[in-house]
Amino acid sequence: MTPSLPIIESCDHCSACCRRTPIPPFQPGEEFVWNVPPEWLIPVEQRIAADQQFELLPCVWLDQDSDRCLHYEFRPQACRDFQINSDLCRLSRWDEEAG
Repeated sequence: MTPSLPIIESCDHCSACCRRTPIPPFQPGEEFVWNVPPEWLIPVEQRIAADQQFELLPCVWLDQDSDRCLHYEFRPQACRDFQINSDLCRLSRWDEEAG
């Protein structure tokens, strides 16, 4: 059952989905498809090297002050496909409120 949360009109000032996804969820090789600049992948590689890619940490690409992706144009397909008010969206928001 999906937690009861209000319907939201935009993702502005939310970022709940990014707050517990420690690295951009690229499929293997997808960063090359999007032509992500190599220097933007350094924090991703550092988090993987520290074995933190499965911890409930904010995404390394999340600007926590603005609640926006630092490299929005280069985000993975999983982020592009994430639907506002979907079950996953609502669970992410619920988890943030409960946490």
